[in-house]
Amino acid sequence: MLTASVSVIGPHAEAVTRPDPIAALKRQLNGHGGVRQSSVYRFVWGPKKDHVTSRSRAVYEFGGGGIVAVDLRYSKFSSGDSRSIIFPDRAYGWERDRPDHLPAGKSWIVETKKNDLELACGKIRLSDPATLQHVLATTTVKRPAGVYDGTRTTLYEGSTTIGELYKLNPRLQVGDFEKPTGQYASYTKLPVKWRLWLGSDQLVRRCQTRYDEPDSLWNTKDRDLETADVRFSGWGDAIHIKPPPAELVATPDELVFSNDD
Repeated sequence: MLTASVSVIGPHAEAVTRPDPIAALKRQLNGHGGVRQSSVYRFVWGPKKDHVTSRSRAVYEFGGGGIVAVDLRYSKFSSGDSRSIIFPDRAYGWERDRPDHLPAGKSWIVETKKNDLELACGKIRLSDPATLQHVLATTTVKRPAGVYDGTRTTLYEGSTTIGELYKLNPRLQVGDFEKPTGQYASYTKLPVKWRLWLGSDQLVRRCQTRYDEPDSLWNTKDRDLETADVRFSGWGDAIHIKPPPAELVATPDELVFSNDD
């Protein structure tokens, strides 16, 4: 088999030989692989800086320009681990401490609903090419960085706002699960600081965000802080997410609740 190579010399060489981050993301979403994600979220509030940390690991399957399935394992506080397998039209839930309302022999609950699947880092929707393009356009610092997922990275840093992100993602929520509109319209001005580590293939290997919001609608001086540290690995891995075995899955009409529930 004959192969041909093209050598490009001049100021446009890098642009030809290396894809830009938006094209690299679209290629992955249109492919038949996926990516793995590990996340650490930290929430800090109040004058005593009370805080809680949550951790999760997830596997994403891509196809048709988007995410077709997610397998998420999540832990928070001391309530034990949980797992969700999510498709665009249904979601399966499992908890380490088996709920009493599950029928005998069942360990999963299925819920039929429309799900919006995304790769997220705090308030930033990284699986949306338009959002990624906007975020990178706000870059103020760019420098060589460390090695993640076996590839040397370039670190980008910058800041955007809740309002700009909301324009790109109308599902974005702030505060107590509210949209930044109406009485929460002032939230649109709040900054979202971000850091992205891009590999030599221009895919995100790590993301950090920091977002401050008013403690409440009535207390705008104090701030709550949310930080995210998200890492990605195995871009393009052959990933196929399957639902749990049907014999282990309970539908909502099979659940049995006592009078105390």
